[in-house]
Amino acid sequence: VSDHTQSNWNGIIGDMKLSAKPSLYIGSVRIYPDIKKKQALVKVQLKGNTGKGTTTVVMQAETLEGKTVGNPVRFAVEAGEEAPAHAEATVDLGEEARLWSEHSPNVYKMKVSLESPDGIDEASYNFGFREFKANGTRFEINGQPVFLRGTLECCIFPLTGYPAMQNDYWAKIYRTCKEYGLNHVRFHSWCPPEAAFHVADSMGIYLQVECGGWAEVGSGKPQDQWLKEESDRILEEYGNHPSFCMMVYGNE
Repeated sequence: VSDHTQSNWNGIIGDMKLSAKPSLYIGSVRIYPDIKKKQALVKVQLKGNTGKGTTTVVMQAETLEGKTVGNPVRFAVEAGEEAPAHAEATVDLGEEARLWSEHSPNVYKMKVSLESPDGIDEASYNFGFREFKANGTRFEINGQPVFLRGTLECCIFPLTGYPAMQNDYWAKIYRTCKEYGLNHVRFHSWCPPEAAFHVADSMGIYLQVECGGWAEVGSGKPQDQWLKEESDRILEEYGNHPSFCMMVYGNE
């Protein structure tokens, strides 16, 4: 957390809760869409142990309204004391799958469940079919040139002292951006909460996320390792969102 614009955040914001889990549970899910094949490679990090019975992994893509897209994928995880590092499968959404961009922000969710004798663990993640990349000196979205017209969000919330966790607040910010003809928001040396990604997905906003670093990088000091670990945590938590297009270590 940078103290240049954010001041100091003392405490926890957002939800804080304890959840009971089965012996084998979902640690994290990474989704890698293929816009040409209309398929998504889903990698599930497993935690815990499988126990004595058979555990079945089920993956199903849906629209945000809950309509299934494509067929579910089911496979078994072999029993054993230690869980395998991960389970993965390719989910085919079929020709009805639509691309995501600022012009057509089609968002899907991938529902993943682990069904074992010890119980069921479920998770759901937003994702979209989009390919954002550099081609020479230009950025492209799904093979088409895109010009980033953006502003920055410096995490300045004077009325509360912390960023909003509600969708309607972020909808107001992005709606104002679009009214000015903007399609891109840079989060200046910080990573926004889940609501900011969720709304950007549905409104077609390209986001640049940054770690909270303003200082020297590559010096071998402890901050280098912290930046790497924090980047990994950000990607694990929010990396599936189609609006999450760019990431850098921090300021400049």
